[in-house]
Amino acid sequence: MADLVIPKTVVDDIIAHAKELTPHECCGLLAGTNGVVSHLYRIKNIVAMEGAQNLSSFDAAKVAHLERLSPAERAEIAFVMDMQDFSTAKKDMRNKGLDLQVVYHSHPHDPARPSVTDIKIASDYEEIWPKINLPIPAYLLISLMTSTPDVRCYWIKSGQVSPAHFAIQ
Repeated sequence: MADLVIPKTVVDDIIAHAKELTPHECCGLLAGTNGVVSHLYRIKNIVAMEGAQNLSSFDAAKVAHLERLSPAERAEIAFVMDMQDFSTAKKDMRNKGLDLQVVYHSHPHDPARPSVTDIKIASDYEEIWPKINLPIPAYLLISLMTSTPDVRCYWIKSGQVSPAHFAIQ
């Protein structure tokens, strides 16, 4: 049985989002109820944005680091979700009675499996989700390495990765 059901239209939108942001990673949230996704929230990847140093969530050291990187190098750092977009999505979910189901992001040049960085971030967030009244989500990855995008989903708990079974309908 599938842990999650994701409409084909949502998967198509995620793939379109991934292609639009290449060579940078795209990121976003999927929400719904009872394991059925009904809403997609595209979240800005602030690493991909020029002028990322203007965002208040960046400390001086991170700003200095980003400024030294070329756009190509910046694209390799994964993603950092824009907290304003995240907060807006969280509020909309609450207003609509939806639960966070999935965090998604793309791997433009790598396989659709969690990187060491992805696992570290997911593990760090494991303690944060309950504090912000959100369930621990599944992680959906989209790889654009081949002509046919590869879409896979995982649970990441205590640093351990396991496949999350999902159906596209």
